[in-house]
Amino acid sequence: MAGRGNKHGKRKGEDSGDKPSFGSFKDLLRSQGGKPEPDYPADDRGWTLESADGRSIDEVGMDSNRGRIQSRPAAFGPMEHGPPCYADEDSEELRLLGTFRVRTVFPDDVKQEVDQLPDDPDPSDFEGRLDLRKETIFTIDGDDAQDYDDAIGIKDLDNGNTEISVHIADVSHYVRPGTKLDDEALTRGTSVYLPDQVVPMLPEKLSNNLCSLVPNRDRLAHSVYMEFTPAGQRVASRVHKSVIRSVHRCTYRIVQELLDGVDSEETRAIKLLEPDLLRFRDWTRGQQKIRDERGSLRMDSSERKFVFNDKHEVQAIVESDKYFSQTLIEETALAANQAVGDLFRKRGLPTIYRVHPEKDLEEIAGVAKMLLQHGLRVPDKERLTGRDIGRLITIARRKSNSEALVARIMGLIDRAVYEVKDHENVAKHFGLVREAYLHFTSPIRRYPDLVVHRWLHEIESRGRSAENELRTLDLLNDLNEKAQHSTLQADIAEMAEKAVGDLKVCQFVEPHIGEVHDAKVVRVALNGIEVRLPRFNITGFLPTRDIGDRPKLNGPTLQISSGRKLFSFTEGYSIRVKIKEVDFLKLQVFLELNSQRSV
Repeated sequence: MAGRGNKHGKRKGEDSGDKPSFGSFKDLLRSQGGKPEPDYPADDRGWTLESADGRSIDEVGMDSNRGRIQSRPAAFGPMEHGPPCYADEDSEELRLLGTFRVRTVFPDDVKQEVDQLPDDPDPSDFEGRLDLRKETIFTIDGDDAQDYDDAIGIKDLDNGNTEISVHIADVSHYVRPGTKLDDEALTRGTSVYLPDQVVPMLPEKLSNNLCSLVPNRDRLAHSVYMEFTPAGQRVASRVHKSVIRSVHRCTYRIVQELLDGVDSEETRAIKLLEPDLLRFRDWTRGQQKIRDERGSLRMDSSERKFVFNDKHEVQAIVESDKYFSQTLIEETALAANQAVGDLFRKRGLPTIYRVHPEKDLEEIAGVAKMLLQHGLRVPDKERLTGRDIGRLITIARRKSNSEALVARIMGLIDRAVYEVKDHENVAKHFGLVREAYLHFTSPIRRYPDLVVHRWLHEIESRGRSAENELRTLDLLNDLNEKAQHSTLQADIAEMAEKAVGDLKVCQFVEPHIGEVHDAKVVRVALNGIEVRLPRFNITGFLPTRDIGDRPKLNGPTLQISSGRKLFSFTEGYSIRVKIKEVDFLKLQVFLELNSQRSV
């Protein structure tokens, strides 16, 4: 299975702990003697889900969410798809995933259910669905994407408005409550996107085939239609179960080239979509303008991309290309998520929302004080907005130590979680400046989206009886448990993604131990200096103890005493370092100062 980059940026973490160093993860295992055994029980399923009232499994029953997760068989082992390292039970990659309790294989009970599914939808499945197979609907994804869970369409209406349609794979048609497949999806909660592999929430037959909106094949979908005025305001929306037939599988790169006027064989292959793409371009720009006026936080961030050679060794680490065509898809997803959230809110119904709370005022004060020491003044106001933070980031990016400043500014932002809300206790999303916003557009890779799909269909098809059921205390408790577990699994997936990325960096740098390189001070702290090596596009760590003692911080400058010498290191300035060692336990590159600069 080819890797697919996550659609959202990752938080950057650092580890300054003191642990023994080994040449590699395998060396550590060998030093312990014999064939390595897992450092956790073989039947450890790696879940944490507790009832608010402290009841045991016997009391809540095996049919509860906790019971369903606990009853799942172990699912860790060599993977059948992807690079060879993920098929090797002794590989550094697989062992690292094991420490995060990532479920890398699907148990036999899930495989048996999946084997019963067809390769394509049965014509009987089309009954009662909106037939959109003659509509111009298409997908846009990354070059290496395998699961296409969203397709789009656009039309000009007679009244001068624009109709945007977003068609999401109808995963809920195949992943039904009460099945082992659903139990497994709940347990995983999310797909895990690694630099060179995907650990999917659903088996490949579903994620890459039956539920993937591949071109020129009938696929079941959940379609959201939205009508927008020329000013970009949504004035109507509706949802339908549908059957679609994507006319083309587009990539961000080729769509961008078409929009930029590039004439090539690849752009000519999607020339028939040019009128629609130009309409989407104009609509997207209008949506961006509205977001900016509202004070939404928009970050022009980039992600690292690993380039591998024929032996699947890291050849280079580069910045991922960022295209306007990606923004186009992001805006259609935001619009569809909001339209579905508004539908639940309008009907006064609870569901799982994506909640992004405002940061605690005391925490903001602490971050603001620290930023002031670095020359950045946080607006002194009762409530910060995404626009305020965006402006701080814009100012920070003009400075030589922008990378460190932006990381510090992100301390003003709390993390997003899944929570159950309704029309009275309305969900709020600080970064997007939205209310009643939820996740609907990725049921292939996120369990909360699948839950929303199910209940959207229930209330659309069964009406008041489904609405009354959704309001019951048992259902609310059920949704709350699913939301909490999904938040936890998303956090674990993010940590695993970062750890495997750091492992790839260590593997890449290990052959270069002892080399001297020009570098740049990224961030200073009392325990040491984070340093960027431009040649490799990675960061390493230069410990204070290897330079001297009595460190003192003065904003972006760290001073370290060494005998009668006083060394000064300022963020954004150049230094020269030697690659000292690669620590496969800390997953960190350690450096030593080569050309010291005295003050």
